[in-house]
Amino acid sequence: MSEKQGHHPSPIQKQTLTCFDSEQLSNVVKGADFELHQLDKGSFRADLLSISLGNGILDRGCYSRSVLTQGLFPQEYITCGFIHHAQKEGRLNGSSMQKYDMVLSDKGGVLDYHLAPNTLWSSFQFKPEDLQKTGITLGKNFSNIYRLDPQMQQTLSFGLSEAFRLLEKTHEDQASFINKEMLYNHILSLYAHAFDQADETIHLKQDQSAFYAKEILYYIHTHANEPIQMIDLTALIGKGERTVERLFKKHFGIAPYAYLKIHRLHLVRKHIMQTDPCAVNITHLAMENGFMQMGYFCSEYKKMFGETASETLSRGI
Repeated sequence: MSEKQGHHPSPIQKQTLTCFDSEQLSNVVKGADFELHQLDKGSFRADLLSISLGNGILDRGCYSRSVLTQGLFPQEYITCGFIHHAQKEGRLNGSSMQKYDMVLSDKGGVLDYHLAPNTLWSSFQFKPEDLQKTGITLGKNFSNIYRLDPQMQQTLSFGLSEAFRLLEKTHEDQASFINKEMLYNHILSLYAHAFDQADETIHLKQDQSAFYAKEILYYIHTHANEPIQMIDLTALIGKGERTVERLFKKHFGIAPYAYLKIHRLHLVRKHIMQTDPCAVNITHLAMENGFMQMGYFCSEYKKMFGETASETLSRGI
């Protein structure tokens, strides 16, 4: 009994997911209100690490598939992110996000981020007054992407990678010995130096095209179980078919009809995983979510998730 009373949960949380689960992934950045969608087909894997540092939080993640992340950054802290590795560029609020780019968001800032497969990212949440102590003052509307010169890229990448390497090697029974305040100040100083040396700053402003794209996305989400024609989307924003396709793809990295199919597949999967297996009728569920041909549904479901809908159901029994 005394051992249980003396046991404290490790401040380092490590997790590997071998199946896409939007519920578990919604908190990849602690305190954020995110919704994630897998955008390309195939089996999914996510490697996640998080540590609470008292005055802030450090998170890291990597997904094997392309993922759309939408929502709001944490309300309590300012959030800074860094792309450690990316084979292809992503799209953050309509702007290009590349390897070694750094992003800064205000408390509760809006996020629409299309990540390419195998993008390794990290985020650091901190208090603005702590950054001011380093001599860096943030003005108004400071949600920006920062491009760094090659030397600063390597300095920040190496410093953050060394911190994560230390955390990965730390066993659970040793985690309580980590000097969290020292680690917090170290990470903060790395970012402060990067802010000071940034080569280029891209302001993340929401232009009119972003509002159009979000309006289409909202329509898809709220009408996913109904027939959706291109004329519905063109009438929605008062633009032609090519403009609808271009705006949606610019901001979310995928055509609207391709996204609709993926969203419907996720709705089916979520229902299967959250409902009593004895009460699930896969055929009815597929039809309720817009799939009229079961052969096509079964094929697309397996391509998307690497398993059949029946296999997803059997795992819940």
